[in-house]
Parts: sequence; structure tokens; C-alpha cells
Amino acid sequence: MDEIAGELRNFLEYWFAGFEQGLEALDAQGQRALLHSCGRACAQSYTTAIFRELWQNSADLEQFLQRLSQGGLKARYERLDADTLKATYFSCGCDLVRLGLVKSPALCECSAANLSENLEEALGAPVSVVIEDSILRGGSACVLIATLKDDIKVGRT
Repeated sequence: MDEIAGELRNFLEYWFAGFEQGLEALDAQGQRALLHSCGRACAQSYTTAIFRELWQNSADLEQFLQRLSQGGLKARYERLDADTLKATYFSCGCDLVRLGLVKSPALCECSAANLSENLEEALGAPVSVVIEDSILRGGSACVLIATLKDDIKVGRT
């Protein structure tokens, strides 16, 4: 089993090196298009269910953000104003980065799309996310600012 794992790791290191080269060759719009698809798919694989459940079991947005902050996501979520939320991640949550397979700061666009998908799925409203700071870009934390585009649904199912 370790031999297979070692061979797979070797393959993935080469494959993702090629991926990073191709990613860096894309213009900003191409990078964003690719990574937003990846980030949304990543969210659907795991975290949207967590966000949805926490929202459904929260009385309001403040309680939802508090529960997200206390959960296992290792982040702080806070409300800046009526339409703006701030997510602060104290370590990069991307498994590809954690495993050392990808190091490109462009990958942060994937995280922005991931947060957008999680919030949209939970709150039932469109959300736009911008990257304020990130660890891959030299920051001490990843800071994402989410803007709610519509009123969120107060009644949950």
C-alpha cells in the first residue's frame, strides 16, 4: 500500500506542477473561470452541507456566524455591516496546499468561490467574495470579504 501511495504522490506532484504552470499562463479572467468552477465543486464535496445545517439550526445571521466560528472550520466569521461578512482563516484550508501539491497564489480564487458557494447554498441568496489577504500571497491569514447581494431568507426549512 505504501508503494502505491508513494507512486500516486509522485504522479500528483508532477501533475499539479503542470497544472500550476498552465494556471500561471492563463490571464486573470481565465484563472478566475477555472478556479471558480473548482472552488464551487470543492464546496459541494463537503462544506456546503455544514454551512446549510448550521444556518438551518440558527435563529439569525449572528448566531450562524458564531456557530461557523466555533465549528471545526478553523476560521472566524463576522458581520461587518448589513450586507458584508468577513471570513478569516488562520491557516490555508485547501487540501492541495496543505499536502504541498499546489503553491500558486492564484489558487486563492478557488477559496473565494468556495466561500461564495457555501454562503449561497446556506443563505439562499447570491454572494460575491473578494480576497482581502491570503497566506499564499504572503499574509499572516486568509481574509475574505463576502457581500450579500439580496436579503437572506429569514425562514428556514
